[in-house]
Amino acid sequence: MKTGSKISLIYSGITIGLVVITALLFLFVASDYTNDIYYHYLEEKAHALAEEKFSEDELDPVKYRNVVIRRQNSIPTSEELFINLADRPSAIGQLSRYLDEEEIKRLLRDETIDFENGEEVGTAFVYYDNTGTFAVVVVSRNPFIGDINRVLLWGLLLLVLLSAGVLYLISRIYANRMLDRIDKDYQTEKMFVNNASHEINNPLTAIQGECEVALMMDHQPAEYRDILERISKETNRIVVIMRELLQYSHAHNGRIDESRMQQTSLSSIVLPECTDGVEAIVLQDFTIDADAELLRMAIHNLISNAVKYSNGNPVTVTIRQPELVIEDRGIGIPESELQSIFQPFYRASNVKAVSGNGVGLALAKSILERFGASITVSSHIEEGTVFRVTF
Repeated sequence: MKTGSKISLIYSGITIGLVVITALLFLFVASDYTNDIYYHYLEEKAHALAEEKFSEDELDPVKYRNVVIRRQNSIPTSEELFINLADRPSAIGQLSRYLDEEEIKRLLRDETIDFENGEEVGTAFVYYDNTGTFAVVVVSRNPFIGDINRVLLWGLLLLVLLSAGVLYLISRIYANRMLDRIDKDYQTEKMFVNNASHEINNPLTAIQGECEVALMMDHQPAEYRDILERISKETNRIVVIMRELLQYSHAHNGRIDESRMQQTSLSSIVLPECTDGVEAIVLQDFTIDADAELLRMAIHNLISNAVKYSNGNPVTVTIRQPELVIEDRGIGIPESELQSIFQPFYRASNVKAVSGNGVGLALAKSILERFGASITVSSHIEEGTVFRVTF
């Protein structure tokens, strides 16, 4: 099973398990609550029955009529008993059909007893009347609790099933996105390490070769000078690569130094970089909150990159709020490689003859994104390239 599927199953399984537990707890509490409500109304019905039976001669007609109406509008019952407690043995015998010994003792202590009798429920209490003391027992077949519980059960079951489907889909999407991002970062880091190793290995190999040539035999001073110059050139190449690596690492992973952030006009950064062969057009200048030195490094990399691959044609830099557009009319970039040019050490397939390390664009993009800017590129072979930075 794929890792994404495992993660989604574990996540959704845990979450659905919690939903099921919550649903069962809710069903238990709701069922218990409906039972309590039903017993409450059953007790009211029992008291209304007792008043109707024993209080007709004590109440005026209006009050008695209200008692009758209250009894008629209450829940239906299947059995109603009024047991005279004067004959205690006979009364206990009749009560034992519904109550156990402990419940009978509690009833005789004037407690109201709620009980279950098969598929029926009932309530019992002692009623005192001027004609005697009676145990009132009312039994009712309760269809409402079963109906309510069935509705709750099916509703909760449907909720659990829907939740399970939604949670599984969400977890799959989240897991896939997370794994895609991890895989993308892993592939980027892998390519970064491979390319960095390759770029550093080339000059080191050249230096080692020059040293071996120098040690093989004696040379003239001029020959030693040539060898040292080539070693110096390759050493400088390593220094440049390491410096660019450090700059990229700081820009990509470092935290912004808030003390260096300031409002800076874009033209004050761009215009000093527009030297020979670069035409600057300021249509609408604007200010941004950024580290001026880092921003200058990013824009320098973009402009110098355009000049390098322009084949000697002029480069145009245009400022129009909120964009900076850098356009050259050079060799262009293959369309299939446009998405890769911002990866560290990546160089397009048509620029092998031009020196470079492939770090400048990656560094520029990392810096610009730290300041909330986005960069896009469009290009056509032998027609030129346009970099568009939107702040």
